[in-house]
Amino acid sequence: MRLGLRVRRLPRGGMRTLAAFALASAAAACDSGRETFTDASRPIEMRRGAEFDIALKSNQSTGYQWVLVDSAALAPVRFVAKKYAVPRSIRNRAGAGGTETWTFAAPDPGQGEIRLVYKRPWETKPPIERATFRVRVR
Repeated sequence: MRLGLRVRRLPRGGMRTLAAFALASAAAACDSGRETFTDASRPIEMRRGAEFDIALKSNQSTGYQWVLVDSAALAPVRFVAKKYAVPRSIRNRAGAGGTETWTFAAPDPGQGEIRLVYKRPWETKPPIERATFRVRVR
C-alpha cells in the first residue's frame, strides 16, 4: 500500500541542522518557564500563584547537600520539589560538583523566608554555608 508520501534527501549538512533544531526544540519544551534565583542577598518578589526556582552550587559526592530549615518561616511559600544535576561535560569526573535546584510555589500573598544550610545531614556539626532568601508574594 502506498501512502503518497514523498521522501527527499536532505542537502549536505541538513541532518546536522535538523538534529540541532530537534535539540533546541526539546530544550525549549523542557524549559519550566519559572524564574531562577541564585543570590540570597537580593529579595525575591513573585506574583500570587507563580512558581520559582532557587539554584545553588552543590557537590553531593562529598556528602554535603542543601537542607531546608525552619519550614514555618516559608509561609506564604510552599516547597514543591528538589533536584540535583551535574553538567554532562564533567559527569564522569570523580568528585564533580553540580547544582541543586529547589522549586517553590507562591499560592498566597505575604512575606516569608527560605532558609537553607549546606551540610552533611547525618553530622551534628554546624553547616559550612547558609543561604536565606527573603520572599514577598503580591
